[in-house]
Amino acid sequence: MIATLATRAARVAGGVVRQRVTAGVGAVILVAVIFALNFYQLPVVALSPGPTEDVLSRIKVRGRTPVYESKGQLYLTSVGIDDNVRFYEALLDLANPDVQMLPRADLYPEGETTEEIDRRNAVDMDDSKLNATVVALRELGYKVNPSATQVVDVAKGAPAEGRLRAGDEIVRVDGRPVSSIADVQRAIGKHQPGERVRLLVRRGRAQVDVTVGTRASSEPPARPQVGVVLRDEFRRLPIDLTIDTENIGGPSAGLMFALSIMDKLTPNDLTAGRKIAGTGEISMEGEVGRIGAIQEKLIAAKRQGATIFLVPAGNCDEARRTAPAGLLLVRVATLDDALRFLRQEPADASALAC
Repeated sequence: MIATLATRAARVAGGVVRQRVTAGVGAVILVAVIFALNFYQLPVVALSPGPTEDVLSRIKVRGRTPVYESKGQLYLTSVGIDDNVRFYEALLDLANPDVQMLPRADLYPEGETTEEIDRRNAVDMDDSKLNATVVALRELGYKVNPSATQVVDVAKGAPAEGRLRAGDEIVRVDGRPVSSIADVQRAIGKHQPGERVRLLVRRGRAQVDVTVGTRASSEPPARPQVGVVLRDEFRRLPIDLTIDTENIGGPSAGLMFALSIMDKLTPNDLTAGRKIAGTGEISMEGEVGRIGAIQEKLIAAKRQGATIFLVPAGNCDEARRTAPAGLLLVRVATLDDALRFLRQEPADASALAC
């Protein structure tokens, strides 16, 4: 009897030990899983309202050109991007209505590194500043003509691949001098798709003759293309000015750059004491293009105290659905639309509202 009780006690003790061991192993596994999840990068990015900057305070004009102060502000808006989202960060982001989660591939195409994206955003910002400066000065009556046309990128598989390089400056097309994108397009447009074009390019310190084939454009009407992205160069502008944007990248501040330059160089105060935010890529023709992440920019503007937001026409529908209360949305398809609104009487402030 005593032996039987001892045996049972040993069995019970052994079961308790096994249970403790099992529980201990389970706890270790759980801690390991939690630890691993904390370091697991999800295939998403988190967008949040970024900093707003008063562009008027960041424009520096050198020389004897008179500048004028404004009573209000013209804010560019930006988006904060977290491209290293961990599991528990994602849980917090999902609970935050001001944060938008997107598939990583939407912002970072496969095959491109974060460094490559950052470099492209920096180039886009520089292009945005240049476009805005040229458009604003032309609007103010200055004569601003390009001095050269440069190859920015060569499409993979295009006729120009292996023939032209980024940085090449196109000097002549079929023997005729060119100094703008429009000149180059007109000269190439005289050919039929499939024909070859003779180019003279400046590559570094040398001038190189290049013969490039053409292909039909993907959109009708079919036009001859060589498959490059071009940029007009303006080596000497009538006004010497710079825009300090620090670490902000991308092209979407173009509209606010152009308006701020005009406000800085003219005695009439476009702000009229108001806090005005906005966004929109601007072309050399003064057209305002649609941008991404409008929701986060609207929130950032509201937090800054802005009461008016200049919205690209292509973003109006989304902006109406997501705008914070108390923020007047103004639809702008061109720089002229924005100027028309800013110059009108306050009583008519809603005339161009989204």
